[in-house]
Amino acid sequence: MKNKVIVITGANGNVGSYFAEQYLNAGEKLILCVHKSVSRLKPLQQKFSNSFAVCKADISDLDALKDGLTEIITTRKWIPRALIHTVTMRSSDFLPLIETDPLRWKRIIDVNLNGTYNILKVLLPYFRKEQYGKIVLFGSNVTRIGLSRGSAYAASKAALANLCRSVAIEEAGNNIYLNTISPGPIKIDDSHFSESYREFRRNYYKEQIKEIPLKRHASFKDIFGICKFLLSEENSYITGEEFYVTGGRL
Repeated sequence: MKNKVIVITGANGNVGSYFAEQYLNAGEKLILCVHKSVSRLKPLQQKFSNSFAVCKADISDLDALKDGLTEIITTRKWIPRALIHTVTMRSSDFLPLIETDPLRWKRIIDVNLNGTYNILKVLLPYFRKEQYGKIVLFGSNVTRIGLSRGSAYAASKAALANLCRSVAIEEAGNNIYLNTISPGPIKIDDSHFSESYREFRRNYYKEQIKEIPLKRHASFKDIFGICKFLLSEENSYITGEEFYVTGGRL
């Protein structure tokens, strides 16, 4: 599989960069999709420079995303075999819907939902040509519990999970598998957020952990294991599912 490649979106994020490091250490080739920043990828560049390429594009811009990915795939002669879609824009204004700026609400939907449409629209033809593809989309446990003062984020993640189910049905005959991982709260580096949003997260997580039987947040390792399995050859029957990784919270 020397020319087969995994595409990771949101690769400069907490989850995306962790997954990128794990797969590079395992000898995989990657296309790492980012919006602008590559700060978390810099430690990987010296060690793995020949094993990954960076595609810079706004995922809500279909043409820009398609152009960037096509150039890398064509130039490197790489064949996409899997997609890990981690891109997420959060409802960082933490306001009730009635007070939410409609442009901010629309932007979250554009990135989280329309961005998912875009990345699938670009990559599915490659998977169909090979008659093979494994796809993992990242949702959230808010798809079943809601999120007060985060309606745009919650709505977009619920839509993403149902998009996954629908496309899994459409692509089953093409040997393309799609699944969604929907974690509960994950401990991340939130230093890039505003202080007001960090305070909101601290308070939210404090309340949420009371409802988690294991009494801790999910780690990157907790969610990597299930993603690794879903993308592996061992998974030959699971598609269209949503997996909640919530430490026992129902």
